[in-house]
Amino acid sequence: MNPKTQISPSLLSLPEDQVKEWVKKIDGKVDSFHIDVMDNQFVPNFTLERFAPPFVAQLKTKSQKHVHLMTEIPSKYYNTYFEAGASVIIFHEEAVKNPTLEVRAIQKFGIRAGVSIKPNTPASVLDDYLEQVDFVLVMTVEPGFGGQSFMSEQLDKVKELRAKRPGLDIGVDGGINPETAKLCLKAGANILIAGNAIFNAHDPMAALEKFNRLKKE
Repeated sequence: MNPKTQISPSLLSLPEDQVKEWVKKIDGKVDSFHIDVMDNQFVPNFTLERFAPPFVAQLKTKSQKHVHLMTEIPSKYYNTYFEAGASVIIFHEEAVKNPTLEVRAIQKFGIRAGVSIKPNTPASVLDDYLEQVDFVLVMTVEPGFGGQSFMSEQLDKVKELRAKRPGLDIGVDGGINPETAKLCLKAGANILIAGNAIFNAHDPMAALEKFNRLKKE
């Protein structure tokens, strides 16, 4: 049996001046908030100012804060995002030389360490440290921008990871809506990261409820 299904709205899809309002509105109704931190080097987008540690620290939430570092040197930010209240910090496998050391560096703060892989990265690269990591995030689009189309071929990675570690938290990020979410859950994912499908919907609260219903199916 897979770990419990979790819903994690991506704050990247919100206008900057609406982030705090929406976090307050849905805090406690979601499992976590997904915060994308980009340096315009590892990916062609920049959110380091928008989601800087002082801003993340201001988001006083009951729901967890998952910080996804799409940066070239993620270790520069571990301490400050831990202090900002991150409960999970996710680095990219492609950005580091020794992933095992990165996992330990995050876990030493007493929080969970996650690793993310891009669409062109095979799941097998995680084999050497899969037992040590707490969370694997499979990108189902190319990281950098919201609103891209879901890449269904990435589901094979989810299946592979679930077979290797049945109790692992496996997230999917990119093009996730209630329909693609069902495919992801069937493949073995349990953490659904969704931005546009919630916040750009005609009725965001109704859209969120559709996701929450998936937890009961």
